[in-house]
Amino acid sequence: MKSARIVALSIFALGFAFNEWAFRFIFPLPPVDSFIRLMTLVLDGFLLALIGAFAWHNTPFAERLKQLLHQSPKLVAVFMGLFFAYGSFMAVEFGCRFYFKHIYEAPYTEQTYWEPSSVVPDSVLGTALQPDTVISHVLIVNDSLIYKKQYHIDAFGRHSTPSNDSARAEFAMVTGCSFVFGYAVEENQTLSYYLDSLTRLRGYNYGVSGHGTQQTLEIIKSRNLHNEINEPNGLLVHLFIDDHVNRLIGSRRLIKLWASNFPYYYLNGEDLKHNGSFLSGRPVLTRFYWAISQSAFIDLFDIDFPWYVGDKHMKLFGAVLRVAKSEFLMQYPNGRFLVVLAPNSVLAPRAKKVLEENSIEVLDCSNLLNKEQKQYKVHWTERHPNRKYYLEVAEEIKRHINANPQ
Repeated sequence: MKSARIVALSIFALGFAFNEWAFRFIFPLPPVDSFIRLMTLVLDGFLLALIGAFAWHNTPFAERLKQLLHQSPKLVAVFMGLFFAYGSFMAVEFGCRFYFKHIYEAPYTEQTYWEPSSVVPDSVLGTALQPDTVISHVLIVNDSLIYKKQYHIDAFGRHSTPSNDSARAEFAMVTGCSFVFGYAVEENQTLSYYLDSLTRLRGYNYGVSGHGTQQTLEIIKSRNLHNEINEPNGLLVHLFIDDHVNRLIGSRRLIKLWASNFPYYYLNGEDLKHNGSFLSGRPVLTRFYWAISQSAFIDLFDIDFPWYVGDKHMKLFGAVLRVAKSEFLMQYPNGRFLVVLAPNSVLAPRAKKVLEENSIEVLDCSNLLNKEQKQYKVHWTERHPNRKYYLEVAEEIKRHINANPQ
């Protein structure tokens, strides 16, 4: 009868033989993605546990197995359950990979071209617009040209906002993501332009594709806005969409897409702390998110981590904007800081509550319009809004400002 040690050595040899690095040493295989590497390490963990259970006992295998079942039945049950779950998950994973490779067909083809790149790396913001640049943006769907736009970026890395009257006493700087930047609309059709034309405020567009709430804080904290804005006083408008919370907490999906080098903020009690980027400030979790994002199963069902937006995430959101308001008022003591909850925001009730708790002025536009209706969309494949959306939001901001003067 084979001894437990021989079985352990056999398991070790099996684990080594099925290790990615051993395979690549013997066969010229292409690189393995991060998820398979992670799952290989998990499998190695199971095999090491088996080796540890059998290697130190020079007894027959069957006798050692009986000892384990008698002495540690719960531990054996947990091990078997976890190993069965692991095997089931990997079977589903490879089934999903087969589906994507051999069965799945996209409902339409979409190609987006930027010349030069839409954003460039930035040590403070994570990403930024290249100053003094003209960016060409082309969208092709099913081989049909949907739009071709040019965006002028000024010397301060802002999407240019034309104005018919340069002599203004106050400004309106608008911060946020691509919903502020204005994908696929003309420069006289963005939110900052409509605020400029509808009010007596000079509009400035600080929106950058992919940005979140933390970039609003970083822009104010890292710059002297008086060097960029001519008017002596004014209003900051932050346009909030629900995805900004995921960008703020560095969720799995956003780490996969573009946010790994975004500023990393967290709460230590009631104090807001900043620790570099998600990659430098929490390297283990960020790399774990990156690894599991290579999973076909997670990709197919778009499973995000954390699972949901919790109260602690909303508390962080409120704290970041509280500090952003404080930083803005340090530069403009008579200024005004307004957060606009964008149409279709599901988080609007919770966001409004936490903002009011932090003494931040808020305008709830979540029910102003339905951005999914055709009349507000650039194209049926595009999630970004058109000029009508921006005009109606700007008109609502104007009504709010006029009804609530400071």
